[in-house]
Amino acid sequence: MKEQFKVIEIQPQTMKLKVNRASGCHSCSASSGCGTGILAKYFEHYSVFNKPLQEGVMAGDFVTLEISSSELFYRAFQLYILPLLALFAGGILGDGLYPEQETMQIAFAFSGFFTSLLLTKYFVK
Repeated sequence: MKEQFKVIEIQPQTMKLKVNRASGCHSCSASSGCGTGILAKYFEHYSVFNKPLQEGVMAGDFVTLEISSSELFYRAFQLYILPLLALFAGGILGDGLYPEQETMQIAFAFSGFFTSLLLTKYFVK
């Protein structure tokens, strides 16, 4: 998968890139019934992030970055499946520790879910 990014700022060791997140959402025929298409109407349509500076790149240039299909699958797993597995694992742990208290089981389930989201956000680059 390849995507073009616009270089919006050059810093000493990094370049700040901007990409349109939902470029295909507005032209897709299913956008009115798709969750991503609906949410794209209410949020910013671009992402900004830093990458190591490449030789000869100037602000305003476009660079192309590529991600392999295996890396894309791995990242999708981390984003979608891992939080669900953590939700179930937290619920099972809560059931083992507090078999008679459903509230504690639910609390453990949500704790596992939100912990996996935080770990994914801060430790997976």
